[in-house]
Amino acid sequence: MKTILITGGSNGLGKGLAMAYLKRGDQILVVASSTTHGTAFLQEAAQLGATDRAVYLQADLSLIVENRRLIEKVNKQVSALDALIFCATKHSAVYTETAEGLELTFALDYLSRFLLSYGLKGTLEKAAHPVILNICGSGMKGEVDWDDLQHKKQFAKQKVMMHGSRLNDLSGVAFAQNDSVGKIKYILYNPWAVQTPGMLAMFPNPLLKGLYKLMGKPVKKAILPIMHLPDRAPVGLSAYRENKPLALSLPPYNKENAQKLYQITHKIVESVQV
Repeated sequence: MKTILITGGSNGLGKGLAMAYLKRGDQILVVASSTTHGTAFLQEAAQLGATDRAVYLQADLSLIVENRRLIEKVNKQVSALDALIFCATKHSAVYTETAEGLELTFALDYLSRFLLSYGLKGTLEKAAHPVILNICGSGMKGEVDWDDLQHKKQFAKQKVMMHGSRLNDLSGVAFAQNDSVGKIKYILYNPWAVQTPGMLAMFPNPLLKGLYKLMGKPVKKAILPIMHLPDRAPVGLSAYRENKPLALSLPPYNKENAQKLYQITHKIVESVQV
């Protein structure tokens, strides 16, 4: 039995993975901000006879203080963590600022994953074959907006979503570069189009939403390649788009940019009063 923590595990792709791992016999810790969704997850786990293997942890991961609280709780509660899976995401239609003064998508889609990766690293390393699985739009073209990382000057929801994926790519590269122990598999995974409520909400136009539904995979199908990734991925960093490995020599995985972002992120975290 493996112990797996999934952010955003009470909805969409994260929930699909959570239920699949429960059926496999694993212990699942689901992190979500909605107590309604969290309670529903526990109820579904009970229907599977997995009450003793299902844990719901309430946290607003868009806040640094909540990430730190979660890190402390998990490190105390879990002796070893086999996998950390990032699914939590939110796509705002307009610029939205958290109580800590950060843009919401930046804080949840990128910064939370950064904080949890490093904060739970020690507990991951206590497992035999630890994995971090960062589910994002890995390998997509585009430049990092170094002058406006949080899109405070100009906000466009689809550009912001894709920008977060570029930041996560670089974060994975930096994690692997900075990992002196070298035990953790860090996987960047692009599931391509998946029929989740969050993604469908990105298309208010009925025609575009209909096209996305035709193109997108149902969650049950989208999770299948993900379930097998940890076994075949190498130790260190790897990246995939569905079943296809992505070359780490591609521009999204630039090592100099990765360290630049790492340093900037630390400064942002230090500047926030919590």
